[in-house]
Amino acid sequence: MIKFLLTVVVALSLSQINLGQDGEKRLNVPTLSPQAEITQDVALSQVKLSYARPSAKGRKIFGGLVPFGEIWRTGANASTKLTFAEDVKVAGIPLKAGTYALYTIPGEGEWTMIIHSNLRLRALAGDVYKQADDVFRFKSTPLRTDHFVETFTIEFANLTSNSVDVVLSWENTRVAFPVVYDVDGNVDRQIGELLKDPATASDFNYFLAAEYYLNNDGDLDKAIGWINSALEKSPKNPRYGLLAAKILFKQGKKAAALNMIAEANAWAKESNNANYVEQTQLFWDSIRK
Repeated sequence: MIKFLLTVVVALSLSQINLGQDGEKRLNVPTLSPQAEITQDVALSQVKLSYARPSAKGRKIFGGLVPFGEIWRTGANASTKLTFAEDVKVAGIPLKAGTYALYTIPGEGEWTMIIHSNLRLRALAGDVYKQADDVFRFKSTPLRTDHFVETFTIEFANLTSNSVDVVLSWENTRVAFPVVYDVDGNVDRQIGELLKDPATASDFNYFLAAEYYLNNDGDLDKAIGWINSALEKSPKNPRYGLLAAKILFKQGKKAAALNMIAEANAWAKESNNANYVEQTQLFWDSIRK
């Protein structure tokens, strides 16, 4: 038993040792600027961020370790990278899907943000950085915060159905910029494809199209047409009836909405669907007051 435990201890110890390219054993120690990778579902896809995270360690950061007016790799080690799975607008500027390096030029009152095409750069000293490889630049205003951030942090914030903010924080400085997705355009293209043939279009796709338009201020005449088509393909469907009632009510057709929700409630009771019995009743109660 003792021999077995010694073997385990030795094996665990060896697992903490790195091997160099020449096979030499090298001490495994924590990196000074750990690598981080985060992804965020947004719109109809994902955005991914990969970057290294240096820490302040008592140093003055902006205007000190990171000089004002000079290009910064926006992190440590390899370039900070943003990957977009679909076309977006960054700070209002169109950007094709793909992976890009993020560089910055910090300033006391204004930062220059740089979307760059060369992903292989590490240090930016000398003439390795080529401005000709910039995809575009834009400005962002830094904010001073009361909360001190020890370790450089980039995060996704203020998430909506069609946008997200990229937020950089370090020391007492916070800088952000928006990324916006053309969700309406992408959804409309799908609707055009999936609903172009009424004979093969599914009732659920009609439902999803109608629901999207209701929830995103779309054309309600189209929405009611789609949900009616869904009901033609799936009669007495309480879920579809509830959505039809909501669309009619938003159109200002209260009497028609009340009739529709009464039918939907009856369908739910007929099919013993307790969930939609409750949901249709709640909506019925809310609009008949």
